[in-house]
Amino acid sequence: MYVNTFQSGELFRIESKSGVAGAVTKLETSRPIKFPDGLRADKTGFVMVEGAGPLSKVTIVGDRAQIETIKEFAGPTGVARVGDKLWVAEGQIGYLMDPSKKGQTPTFQLRSIDAP
Repeated sequence: MYVNTFQSGELFRIESKSGVAGAVTKLETSRPIKFPDGLRADKTGFVMVEGAGPLSKVTIVGDRAQIETIKEFAGPTGVARVGDKLWVAEGQIGYLMDPSKKGQTPTFQLRSIDAP
C-alpha cells in the first residue's frame, strides 16, 4: 500500500500480509512534494495531485519515487482516471485560507485532461 502525507509532503510504502500492516518505508522523491492529496493507482504507477498545484505521474522503483509534473491546477484536491481522461477537482484550499478573500466565494472546478 502507498500513502502520502498532506502536511509534511512525504510518500510511504506500507507492507501488508493477510490484512495486517507491516514495515513502513519512507520513499525518496525526485523532487519535494507540497501538500500531496489525491493519489491514485494508474496503468504504470500512480497519478497524484498536490495542493500547491501540480498533477503528476509517480513511478516507483525500489525505494525511490520519480515525480513528473503533467500539468498545473488551482489547488487540486483529488484526481481520478476515467477511460483516457484524468479528472482533477480544484478545491482551491489556499483561497479558503486567505484572510483577504473572506466572504468571497471561490469557483470550484472539475477539469479533465487527456491521460498521458
